[in-house]
Amino acid sequence: MDAGLLVAREGELEAIRSVLRGDGADARALVLQGDPGVGKTSLWERGVAWAREDGRRVLVARASEDEGGLPFAGLIDLFDAVTSEELGSVPAPQGRALDVALYRADPTDRPPEAQVISLAVLSALRVLSQGERVLVAIDDLQWLDSASEEAIAYAARRLHAEPVTFLLARRPGRRTAVEKAFPDEELVRVDVGGISLG
Repeated sequence: MDAGLLVAREGELEAIRSVLRGDGADARALVLQGDPGVGKTSLWERGVAWAREDGRRVLVARASEDEGGLPFAGLIDLFDAVTSEELGSVPAPQGRALDVALYRADPTDRPPEAQVISLAVLSALRVLSQGERVLVAIDDLQWLDSASEEAIAYAARRLHAEPVTFLLARRPGRRTAVEKAFPDEELVRVDVGGISLG
């Protein structure tokens, strides 16, 4: 998508560029918030495209209202293009738990605990960010399944020096656990409003 097609969105686009460039000092996450149909997904997609053009590893999830009850649907999306080999240095118990959550391995007689899966997500993001900058991009954050939300929030609270940035888009409403994982100075919120015909 050409940024030029996003008419009258210079302020929002510059906010995305600034967070991706690291101009916002401590900012590690940007939330695009707006009503349905206002254009936040188009802005989010532009940010994802810029990150890819800039050579970042981009992990993408598009949450869906219909899939909100499916555990780990968001994590399955995020790690879809990440191979088990790339995560080979994740501690074995965590790697096994993540593989089970992603339906890449059969569960044993006892399914992995949520805390182990959350720790595995943290370790996976640390491993991926050792060789390149990473963008975690989630659209329609308000519909992210609770199991994925819990694991991503756990990881976000513990990532600091690692080059991992979050680009989130959501409808107005209560703050999600993922947003709450960031201190105020590390999160930039952009309200995406409607634009006039003029």
